[in-house]
Amino acid sequence: MSVLRRDPVTARWVVLADAPPSVRAPGGPCPFCEGNEHLTPREVFALERRPREPDQPGWSVRVVPNARPLLRIEAPLERQADRIYDTASGTGAHEIVIETPEHRSSLAELPPAQVALALRAWGARIKDLKGDPRFRSIFIFKNQGLLAGAWMPGHAHSQVIGLPVTPKTLKEILQGARTHYRLKERCVFCDILLEELDAGTRIIEATDRFVALAPYAPRHPFESWILPRAHNPDFEEADAADFDDLATLVVALLGRLERVLPEPAYNLFLYSGPNRAGQPAKKWTTLADDFHWHIQILPRLMHETGFEVGSGFYANSVTPEQAAAALRATS
Repeated sequence: MSVLRRDPVTARWVVLADAPPSVRAPGGPCPFCEGNEHLTPREVFALERRPREPDQPGWSVRVVPNARPLLRIEAPLERQADRIYDTASGTGAHEIVIETPEHRSSLAELPPAQVALALRAWGARIKDLKGDPRFRSIFIFKNQGLLAGAWMPGHAHSQVIGLPVTPKTLKEILQGARTHYRLKERCVFCDILLEELDAGTRIIEATDRFVALAPYAPRHPFESWILPRAHNPDFEEADAADFDDLATLVVALLGRLERVLPEPAYNLFLYSGPNRAGQPAKKWTTLADDFHWHIQILPRLMHETGFEVGSGFYANSVTPEQAAAALRATS
């Protein structure tokens, strides 16, 4: 079984996995295509086009456990000291969201109505997994292309991981938002939205409910964020109209990205509020006011250099103003 270990210097948790990720043999059938349900673990959630038995055709979006999970839901959560170190059992959830029954490689190839269903599945899985007090955060991500770490690039899918700890990156975002709120009594993301909408130079596209922008200090060329106009810390609280509007923007933004960068590799991250159930009363006391869920899309045009990996200091040759202008110019 996997194990979690905490670096006492950086406070970063790492997973020491008990098995490498599985890779589909070239030429083999795609286990994510409709009709191949027997090639995956049994589904834990599905949105259906018609009445059906579980693990049978007729679904629109299907969620299954990862066949080679980093973390396993069956094991009890155990924390212990290892001399000066902290360790925990590899307890958690690791699921695959199969975003379409058709063999499509990118969300940009799907109609917005289908993407809205995938987003609805994300929200349903977050809500369900937050019912388990062992999980402190639910992290959803998407790897598109080999350079971004996709091991099955031919079929659109994303991954859901329920973690028994708060990952360092999310904790840094939460702490930064809390610090801004304590200083100004305002959400930093709401302030960013007001600033960017006023300036306009880094806005890529906007809808009635969401804004896509190039962040002021991007780590990667053509990095983009999507933020809801209305303040909300938790993605799973979005309603059907939110998912429809967000899907339209996601498809449009990824389409723009793919026209500027043909067949780009990218990582997509959903940062939503952590699980507050079962947490100490003093934990994240202002989170409902200071945090704002959002999506980040990081194109991977090149491997990170030793400077970036070793220092955590990113060098970027494309300004966000240039990136936003190039993406806006596509039609």
